[in-house]
Amino acid sequence: MYEGIHKYLKECGKIILISIGVSATSSLILYKNIGMSTSFMLFIALLCLIIDLYLIYKDRRKSIIIFLLLLPIYTTVRRICYFDIFFIKVTFETIYITVLFASSFRDVIKTVKNLSFNFMFMILAFFLFCVNSSFYSVDILGALSEVYIGVLTPIMFMLCFMTYFNKDDKNKIYYILISALDFSCLYGFVQLLSKGISLTSIRDNRISLTFGFNNVNIFAGILIAVFPLLIEMILYKKNSRKEKLVLYSSFLLYSISLLITFSRGAWICYIAIIFMSLYSKKYRKVFVALLVPALFIAKPVFHYIISRGTTTSFLNNESAVARLQSIFTDIILMKKYPFGIGGGNFAEAYKNFSLEGYFAMPKYIRYRAIAPSYTLENAHNLILQIGVEFGIAAACIFVLIIINRLKTAAKNLNYSRGAFNSIFIYFVFSLITGNEFDHKGIIMGTIIMFAMFSIIELYLKKDMENKRKII
Repeated sequence: MYEGIHKYLKECGKIILISIGVSATSSLILYKNIGMSTSFMLFIALLCLIIDLYLIYKDRRKSIIIFLLLLPIYTTVRRICYFDIFFIKVTFETIYITVLFASSFRDVIKTVKNLSFNFMFMILAFFLFCVNSSFYSVDILGALSEVYIGVLTPIMFMLCFMTYFNKDDKNKIYYILISALDFSCLYGFVQLLSKGISLTSIRDNRISLTFGFNNVNIFAGILIAVFPLLIEMILYKKNSRKEKLVLYSSFLLYSISLLITFSRGAWICYIAIIFMSLYSKKYRKVFVALLVPALFIAKPVFHYIISRGTTTSFLNNESAVARLQSIFTDIILMKKYPFGIGGGNFAEAYKNFSLEGYFAMPKYIRYRAIAPSYTLENAHNLILQIGVEFGIAAACIFVLIIINRLKTAAKNLNYSRGAFNSIFIYFVFSLITGNEFDHKGIIMGTIIMFAMFSIIELYLKKDMENKRKII
């Protein structure tokens, strides 16, 4: 072990020293403007990024694994590194993935030839429609930069992922993603210390609980996507004592974290994941034993979730009504701009059309509901978000991509159960609470989803390669 560490330090000693020097210098220069905590996070994130970029040219598999593990850390410095250069949105994530893809281009081309034609055709069509929407924007370069970070960057990562990993790497990737979210959960618990740890104080201070992301719903959406992977590892894999300790600890962390998010969509998805994961021959008796009592308590539990444990009704909840109004506003926008308005333009368009959307709501709802006092920055519904910004065709193609991945995963469910549940729950959460491809520089959830697309494809990769060789 010590010989291995010594060898690694000997090989990477220079780049580590250079990384420390560059990171420390950058942090000190910006210290007065960004403060101590942000300066420290910049030092850590920049140090990791430089080393990770170096590893691209030494060991791409190891580099990608480290990148996934460090995603929550890279997310924390978007306040400093989140800007446009022509049509490119620059963040630590886009820097890494762009370099990775450019250096792996030849290998990627060889891999693409051996992937599912239908899937790759839909990915290409989706990307082209997203690009096309940018030319209907008042800020073409700005809209293209949103396509770059929210669409092209995850696609590039997916292609590299499928190039350098195979189906035997699945469990390793799951462990990395689970561990990455463990750090975020622990960071969220640290945030609670200054606000109070009672459920009432947590609910009242919900807006300031971010778990390292911009808001609690973004974190909830990411955690919900990783949670099915954790459940698969617990239920369907033989684990050692140490592995069980890690997995059960993560399960406890995830459960507590989702509880204190007070995210209605996350609570519903949490319950759905448990039942979906148990739906198999192995756990048939357990599934039935839980389903029967669940049917009797479903109504009060659903009411509790919708009201977030308060006595406020749905139509008197400002947040709920605002999202309901958004549906009607988004439909108006899609009718008026069927090819989209360009990425990043939702908030401005919503301001201009929200009143029309309000009056488009049925009278019996408007007369009974509280009127929202604010406009929305995003649709809180991924398909509507895509439809408004990237066009109706792009939204339809993305739905077809989801269906394609679910159908493919269903054929190999013993292998793809976690990925299947992750994609399905991500899609459900995206509809009832909302996700975005890029939320102010946060693309971790999107990268995880495209990684799940890849996991499903990895099961077929060798078979497709062999078929092409025979032909």
